[in-house]
Amino acid sequence: MKCVINGDDFTFNQALSIQAILQELDLDADRVIVQHNENLVKQEDYQAVKINDEDCLELLEFVGGG
Repeated sequence: MKCVINGDDFTFNQALSIQAILQELDLDADRVIVQHNENLVKQEDYQAVKINDEDCLELLEFVGGG
């Protein structure tokens, strides 16, 4: 399965949930906002939403600073 994440092409062996993709990319789901095919996804739906071939994700990770 191929998808685009933040403008870069990624290939996975199978369709994955958003939660599984975040784990593959070593991102903390509590610190990420996800846009799937131009639609914002609620954090409670990360496990239920499956990413299919040619889907697009935009991931925005919050980082603390000061």
